Amino acid sequence: MNLKELIVHTKKLNVLYAEDDILLCKTTKELFNGFFNHVEAVKDGLEALEQYKRYHEETSLYYDIVITDLLMPRVDGYELSKHLFNFNPTQEIIIISAHADFHDVIALMNLGVNKFIEKPVKIEALSPILYDISLNIRKSKMEKTELEELNQHNIILQERSDDKIKALQEFSNALNLSAIVAKTDIRGTITYVNNQFCDISGYTQEELIGHNNNILKSGSRSSSYYKKLWNTINDKKTYKTIFENRAKDGSFYYIETTINPIVDLNGDIIEFIAVSHDMTTLMNSIERARKAEKAKDDFFINISHEMKTPLNSILGFSSLLKKRIKDDDKLLMMVDTIAQTGEELKNLVNSILDISKIKSKSLVLENRIFHPTIELEKCFEKYQLKAIEKNQEFKVTIDDKLPSTLLGDNTRIIQMIAIILDNAIKFTPKNGKIHSNIGYDTFSHTFICEIKDNGIGIAKEHQQQIFGLEQLDASSNRSYEGSGIGLNIASSLLKLMDGKISLKSIPNRGSLFTIEIPLQEN
Repeated sequence: MNLKELIVHTKKLNVLYAEDDILLCKTTKELFNGFFNHVEAVKDGLEALEQYKRYHEETSLYYDIVITDLLMPRVDGYELSKHLFNFNPTQEIIIISAHADFHDVIALMNLGVNKFIEKPVKIEALSPILYDISLNIRKSKMEKTELEELNQHNIILQERSDDKIKALQEFSNALNLSAIVAKTDIRGTITYVNNQFCDISGYTQEELIGHNNNILKSGSRSSSYYKKLWNTINDKKTYKTIFENRAKDGSFYYIETTINPIVDLNGDIIEFIAVSHDMTTLMNSIERARKAEKAKDDFFINISHEMKTPLNSILGFSSLLKKRIKDDDKLLMMVDTIAQTGEELKNLVNSILDISKIKSKSLVLENRIFHPTIELEKCFEKYQLKAIEKNQEFKVTIDDKLPSTLLGDNTRIIQMIAIILDNAIKFTPKNGKIHSNIGYDTFSHTFICEIKDNGIGIAKEHQQQIFGLEQLDASSNRSYEGSGIGLNIASSLLKLMDGKISLKSIPNRGSLFTIEIPLQEN
């Protein structure tokens, strides 16, 4: 079908488009405007959700299509899709992504999303998907209209039968043009394949029909996977999955497939029909992105390890120099600067290694008995000295209910508290206040740490952003130094401990961080 014929089917559709890249949003919307009646563009998933509800309240309708970027702040494409399906289970959704993790694709498939386009959007990739969706929408509206007319006008049932047959034939023809279609009998023997199936597999119809569909297996799936598949479809249920199949020439291809059982008038299964879409380009892109991401992580890990040896030498020799030049204040100040800078660099290297371990899921917590009061007093004593240097008021209150011993990874717990204390001192001006409260909920066995300051604070729209791998001010002339990864490490460690971190903050008035960790008394 050419573009002119396609636009005939799409020109009456209303679309909601979510994209946080302003420039990309503008150019892609211009492309969409050529296809649809109206395109409402929003900057992220949260705004899309609000606009979606508003549109339904005003019109009692839903958008025909929602097109959304996968990776967005506040509410991403996965969460947006999840909410939209709660409002409208039949909502047509297209996911746009420059690259995506394989698990993200599977999660979206499990939600019911089965349309994906790579960035930047191209007409040749968009057209077949829009054609498929427009046919589904037309069929849905047609069936609804026909059902209403059938109930109201039984006397014209025969007159409409020819139109129904024609529409179904058109749908069948369109399906064969836009999708990969196959049918098997109840034993899995192939009884029908369309031209698209032959094109992607490399087999002819004669080579496939009459053979079991095992001929296409790549060997990457376990027997338990196929057992679950057959149990599902034999139970007269739909099964959706992504197959990795082997073509005739030995190459692999990926198809997103929906398998439906077809039953006779007695309700017995007589055959299965599988409708698929080619996912090879997307899956290969995901794999390339995954390998690139791993190569980048490996690079940073190797660099970080290599930096540790010279750093240890710098710190060691600066310690020796400090002992030998006791009487030269100027040289002592220089050595102190070297040592302090070296420690900061060492902490950064360790942070990069921690992030790498967290991302690769190789970081292991160590549960051991520790004395929380002793550990905390050492930590707070160190940061009290830093606060004194800025003439800051530094107070610590430890609740009497805090047990004398707890079971947990004390090193990582102190690391998280230190990250927040360091930020509190850094972002609180001279003569400011930092107050810490340590408590323990004996009912839920939860360790609680509150750290409050009257520093620069954080605007509400940025409060989730600070827990990611980015800084609110990434400019080279920013007022406060730091790598911007500390809070990401803290929040990631808390997830590993089944804990949580919360933030209350008002710009120019201060922040309150609360850490809660389930820890058993020993």
